Amino acid sequence: MSTTTPKKIVIILGPTASGKSDFAVLLAKKFNAEIISADSRQIYQELNIGANKITKAEKKGIKHYLLDVVKPNQEFSLYDWQQAAFKNIEKILKKNKIPIIVGGTGLYLSSILQNYQLPATNKELRSELNKLSLDKLITKLKKINPEIIKKIDLQNKIHVVRALEYAIAFHDDLSANQKTSQCPYDYLILGLNPGKEKLYQKINQRVDVMLKNGLLEESQRLLTKYLPTGDISPALSGIGYQEIIKYLNKELSLEEAIELIKKNTRHYAKRQMTWFRRMEKQGLKINWNKTFTEAENLIKDFLKK
Repeated sequence: MSTTTPKKIVIILGPTASGKSDFAVLLAKKFNAEIISADSRQIYQELNIGANKITKAEKKGIKHYLLDVVKPNQEFSLYDWQQAAFKNIEKILKKNKIPIIVGGTGLYLSSILQNYQLPATNKELRSELNKLSLDKLITKLKKINPEIIKKIDLQNKIHVVRALEYAIAFHDDLSANQKTSQCPYDYLILGLNPGKEKLYQKINQRVDVMLKNGLLEESQRLLTKYLPTGDISPALSGIGYQEIIKYLNKELSLEEAIELIKKNTRHYAKRQMTWFRRMEKQGLKINWNKTFTEAENLIKDFLKK
């Protein structure tokens, strides 16, 4: 890497429903940039409404990467995402364009910004862990790293298995500065956070729109196609789908499922902000809530350096 012309990337992060996608597209048009999605659900094909995936019209002709990468019943690890992200960053830079990485999955963003030294997915380990009961997995996780128990959904076996994989690999939950190295790029981070009251209002409204746009039908189609045995895939364990699947399985009323989606999404937004605050404590500067003009000026100055 040249010391006179460092490779530069822009990050746009924030909690769910904060307006990241639209903001990123506007900036991408202004700076001849292309966008890499850092969203752990939008990697899956066919998850459109529930994952709130950006539409073709909303992209406004801007090239997007790491959307629709794998089928809902396929595995795609943090290692897989990180390697694909690095590859696409280089592809965009070779076009003399600016890579803009956009998303709310803090682990994805940190894997780039702190250059996590990740092991490739250990399929044998995953297979063995998947055979264990949820109670046994939690007991194992508590022994290796009791702190991570507070940060994940212990009712979700997929999440517990993933946490245990990383705990075994790192003897850590990736929240400390272990097994990281310097980011190979010069970066500027912009953050969007409308504030709790406004954000929660936007989340509630968005869930209502998802229902009107066909979330029920999309969930039923995915359930029929990918989960005939009743198992839950990594893709459909996410918020929005898991609650609707419970409704379709007659475990919840529709009203209860909708309220639970809103509640779980609000809790998720809170966890996202906790992660971003931790990034700041680890020395990553986030420029919060800049207007478009302010963001534009920040990027111009950043590119001149």
